[in-house]
Amino acid sequence: MRTVLMVVSAADHWTLRDGTRHPTGFWAEELVEPHRHFTEAGWQVTVATPGGVAPTVDPLSLGPLAGSPWRTRRHRRYLAAHADTFARPRVLAGMNPDDYDVVFYPGGHGPMEDLAVDPVSGALLTRRLRSGRPLALLCHAPAALLAAGDEDGTWPFAGYTLTALSNREERLNRFARKAPWLLEDQLVERGARYVAGPIPLRPHVTVDRNLYTGQNPASSVRLARRLIADLTEHPALAVTVSHTVPAPPDRVYALISDITRMGEWSPETYAARWIEPGHRFTGRNRIGRFYRWNISATVTEATPGRTFAFTTDWPSSSSWRYRLEEVEGGTRITESMTRATPQMAIVRRIQDAVGVRDRAAHLRAGMTTTLHRIDAALR
Repeated sequence: MRTVLMVVSAADHWTLRDGTRHPTGFWAEELVEPHRHFTEAGWQVTVATPGGVAPTVDPLSLGPLAGSPWRTRRHRRYLAAHADTFARPRVLAGMNPDDYDVVFYPGGHGPMEDLAVDPVSGALLTRRLRSGRPLALLCHAPAALLAAGDEDGTWPFAGYTLTALSNREERLNRFARKAPWLLEDQLVERGARYVAGPIPLRPHVTVDRNLYTGQNPASSVRLARRLIADLTEHPALAVTVSHTVPAPPDRVYALISDITRMGEWSPETYAARWIEPGHRFTGRNRIGRFYRWNISATVTEATPGRTFAFTTDWPSSSSWRYRLEEVEGGTRITESMTRATPQMAIVRRIQDAVGVRDRAAHLRAGMTTTLHRIDAALR
């Protein structure tokens, strides 16, 4: 059974620039939906707050601004059904993050008040990041990262690609003009590679190494599902192919990591370009004459001469990895693709219509072609 430590703000207000207190706490959707998805997946969730204080739900998150009436009613019912769990959280200072498979921080404006300056939470986040095990933060929760720090005074999250509620989205709140600071600005100033989705208030999730972040409340479900997918022991689809090429690992890596050349060796991707060189890119894909789609992806591992890996963030989540091993006569390339959850029904219907009824066989053939084209390019 997987285990989750869910760290929730204990604040019931956010102190604004003029000294007034804006009533807040956690955002209902950001706690309810991940908690529901984790428990339905059979995972065990432990809730903790600073001081073990019962968390407060932001009243706005259960009102008309939080979505349709049926959605907010569902969130109210879930909070009521699990009232005992949320009313008796564990004390954060007594929690060991190493005891959990996932550490998850839901948002709301509460973290801007307490977790952003909480040294206990900051130390936990630093330790968790260094462990290499999944750490996830949602919407305003990345404010908690501001309290993290290494012994030498550096910020451990500098250089990481992440997302959080954007300035543009924050300014949709009437009280934002009184905000003492904006989260996006603070993360960028500290050295994070902040990215936002193309459309405000729509789901957007990023993954960089073991750091998972969601941009806004709408990202709650996608972030939870991504974690469940990545920690599922039996993926819905997994394909691996290998081939040995007559070139040293460094030279092979240089070719594979240059995604602008992806169209030369991938049967599906006919064009690709960097959004952020070395970190994020987009690709244009096709099967046959009429089935075409775009992807966006985030590089998750780039070790010269050894590994190049990325995850596709859109339109679906899958992980791709090229592992390089020096062998006699050259380099053995092992390309693997995994998808933890099945593709959407509409995508499967489209693939059936273009003759790709066996996706695994199609991928295996395409990946084999890819490695042979890389071989030819290196020769």
